Amino acid sequence: MKTTSRKKMLLDQLLRDEIVGVVLNLIKQDQPVTMDEVARICGVAKGTLYNYFQNKDDLMNHVHRVVLEPLLESNKRTLGGEGSPLKRLNDFIDSAYRVHDEVCVYFQFVRRKQSAEVVLQERIELILLPLANLCQEGIAAGEFVACDPFIMAETLFGTILGPLTSLPYRPDADYDLQRMKEDVKTLIKRIVILKPQENV
Repeated sequence: MKTTSRKKMLLDQLLRDEIVGVVLNLIKQDQPVTMDEVARICGVAKGTLYNYFQNKDDLMNHVHRVVLEPLLESNKRTLGGEGSPLKRLNDFIDSAYRVHDEVCVYFQFVRRKQSAEVVLQERIELILLPLANLCQEGIAAGEFVACDPFIMAETLFGTILGPLTSLPYRPDADYDLQRMKEDVKTLIKRIVILKPQENV
């Protein structure tokens, strides 16, 4: 590969990364996301954005992929990886509470823009199917209560991610995220995890 093409590719990637960062920052600040504003903040002409994205929908789809792909990969590695189902479930909880801030704000924004069907499909693909598979493994290993793995996955989804999605609406703005995570783990132990003497 020629040096000039490599430099151009690197510069293109840097600009794409900056554009994504600008869009996420606008969303976090609850500001309108427009091609004009993104170009202004990036310090490029609006036409330059159109060299990379056909329109605002194309730009937002790119941002969505950039946010979603690492989550899909992380969930795949965590929920479908090595170790006992219980360990992987705890790793998933830890992971969810590490990436919460920017991701939660972004998904709240997206859910206002997407249809309920698209939101549900992404939720199923991103979390519910991998969680249901993990639950099935946990049931088979005698670590989780024996019940429908999809019911358990929905329960886990609400228990783990529900508190994160409601953070902006809590009256106590200075919540302790670590404490919240530990409370989630305590609750899950009571409703999903079998105690050693209950293993049959």
